[in-house]
Amino acid sequence: MKKRILSVMLCAAMAASLVVGCGSNGGDSKDKGSASDTAKEDDAKEDGYKIGISVLTMSGQFFIDMVDSAQAAVDELGGELIVNDADNSSETQVAALENFISAGVDGIIVTAVDTEAVAPVIKEAKEAGIAVICHTSKVEGYDAYIGADEYQLGYTQGLAVGKWIADNWGTDEKIEAATLNYDLLESVIQRKVGIMEGVAENAPNVKFVADATAADQSEGMTATENFLQANPDLRIVCGVSDGAALGAYEAFKANGMTDPKKYIIAGVDATEEALNKISEGTIYQFTVDQNPTATGRQLVETCVKVIKGEDVEKDFNQELVAVTPENIKDYIK
Repeated sequence: MKKRILSVMLCAAMAASLVVGCGSNGGDSKDKGSASDTAKEDDAKEDGYKIGISVLTMSGQFFIDMVDSAQAAVDELGGELIVNDADNSSETQVAALENFISAGVDGIIVTAVDTEAVAPVIKEAKEAGIAVICHTSKVEGYDAYIGADEYQLGYTQGLAVGKWIADNWGTDEKIEAATLNYDLLESVIQRKVGIMEGVAENAPNVKFVADATAADQSEGMTATENFLQANPDLRIVCGVSDGAALGAYEAFKANGMTDPKKYIIAGVDATEEALNKISEGTIYQFTVDQNPTATGRQLVETCVKVIKGEDVEKDFNQELVAVTPENIKDYIK
């Protein structure tokens, strides 16, 4: 009887051992499945990076076009683009960059409102292993920079405008001009300086009699209306951006000043609307091409290369071209 009981107990123990063994094998199989899932997640992350972009303002057409292009480039990669409109506020931009870091972005693209103000948070981003691409102005610790020299942007426009004046109006008659600035940003002040010095180099008879800050078309129109009331002989308005200059165009048009042989409006950025105005033979006759669409894509592509650890050109200075009635055919399809 004792032998029979012992035999039963041994069988029970063996059965329990088999059950535990099967359970262990099942656990190993499940663990292998988790590793596979993790690998898939890693692959997905590699194909779809999360990038944050913060720009000066989304009220200007240049940045609208640039961000749209960046969005398209990120979409093609299956990634995510987080967009911040700093609205020309360094406090807003710093908060946005901190949020990018908290959101776990792989890369940051920034057009700094104030390079010193954002430097600490950029340092924090680099310590977190985040790629940093600077546009227009450089922040300490950046991985790559893409942009154009602000003075040269204005100077390129000014030279073209001055040459046209010298060729068509001569250099003897006094010509009154005005500038639409954005002196709220130190770097952009140099753009206005470049415009004025470029014009003076070819047409020293031009006198700048008015100046006002304008961030967009609405502000540009209001400022130019004020210019015209105070300076009825005004014939030229040079803007540091196409957005503001297009407002000047509307103000001139509203006052019946539409003869391109008598008046000149000039901007910077080569936005689609500005190019169309030049193509149509209006008084909007000059802009400077820094190609916002190509810039947006290049910023994203450079950011992804840095994230992947690939070599990139540290500082890329964009080639600047004055767009005029003579070469507009190269820009309009």
